[in-house]
Amino acid sequence: MNLQIGEMAFLGMLALLIFGPERLPGMARNLGRMVARFRSEASGALDELKQTAELDDLRGAVNELRGQTQGLRQAVTLAAPQAAAAAAVETPVATRENGHGPALRPGETAPFDPDAT
Repeated sequence: MNLQIGEMAFLGMLALLIFGPERLPGMARNLGRMVARFRSEASGALDELKQTAELDDLRGAVNELRGQTQGLRQAVTLAAPQAAAAAAVETPVATRENGHGPALRPGETAPFDPDAT
């Protein structure tokens, strides 16, 4: 709403004729106070809406992290018995007395390489 200078002067003259010179300054003062109060309330409401939106974003992020944490806990719970079983099955590899290669198990014969002899 753009008011030209001529339009503003016309409205001022009209207000002066309707309300009179005695009441017009007080009404303008009250109008200014009302506009300031309205702006203050609108600004407060806007700030409150922004805070609410930020809290909603944070709540969404927290819920997402909680879901991921639960997924990781389930994965660890499922993997723990398998890891324990694998650790129990694995045995250290013994080496031969000379330190080269794995030791022979009972009943196992040494490999024979005809080219080596």
